[in-house]
Amino acid sequence: MDSPSDDDSTGPRLAFELERIIFEEAARSCFQDVPTLMLTAWRVKHWVEPFLYRVVLSTKRKHETSSYVPFNILLQKIKMTSENVDIVGLSVRYIFTESRGQDVDDLVTALLICPRLVDLYILGLLGDANPALLPGLMTLHNLQRLTIDLKSVFVNQDIDFKSPVFHHLTHLELLGCDSDDYPEALAGLDAVPHLTHIAFNLVEKSAIVHDLIRGYTRLRCIIFMDIGQSNIRPHSADDRFVALRQTQFVDDWLRGATTGEDYWSLAERFIAAKRAGTVECSHYSITADEFSWQS
Repeated sequence: MDSPSDDDSTGPRLAFELERIIFEEAARSCFQDVPTLMLTAWRVKHWVEPFLYRVVLSTKRKHETSSYVPFNILLQKIKMTSENVDIVGLSVRYIFTESRGQDVDDLVTALLICPRLVDLYILGLLGDANPALLPGLMTLHNLQRLTIDLKSVFVNQDIDFKSPVFHHLTHLELLGCDSDDYPEALAGLDAVPHLTHIAFNLVEKSAIVHDLIRGYTRLRCIIFMDIGQSNIRPHSADDRFVALRQTQFVDDWLRGATTGEDYWSLAERFIAAKRAGTVECSHYSITADEFSWQS
């Protein structure tokens, strides 16, 4: 590796701007090669190292890809030096974690030093009270996608959809939607200023929830996760309504983080196909692992 000054090159060379584009595209397209690319030069290390920490995952479930850094490694890095906090924390864009009990403090620690986070998936809060997460969530001013059980965070209080937590959200998946009072809790959802995509997981009263939100014109996609529940039905004709069966949700999230292709984009294509007339307007149920409806 050359010196930090990178002044030892005497022959013809590419402009740094073009060189950086090439190395960053190589890092983006082949995550496994990033450690090797970092050995090329100090400037290259500076350009590509952030790709190591872009996607963070903590789960014991089996999945297909390794294009991520484990959550425990992220914690080790950010606790080492202030320099690592700058390099690592500012590089993180996506976090998926199965948070339980003792993990909550670590998750808050991570949220506080990852201000550029755009996508956060928190699984495992169901039935637990975790109000300590709320201050951490409020620091995420770039957060666009959130999957969470909100009633575990807004404990003993109404869900405040005017909170800074929701200011920049465009995509929201709600876990733990099977309680009787969830429809009432969603009454203020229209206060989320930029929300265009909403998904409900484990909801038993889809028609009631759909009736509540179908007048929210900013919503372009309304998804109900179908795990074999026969009661997933739209309240009325609404081409934004999608009942989606998904089995490999961890892999789906990872694909979304690394390629942009996930269940949200699949639902968008399905809705577009209905509007184009290539899918029957009465068809509203799809499976994330099958694309038979596509022409």
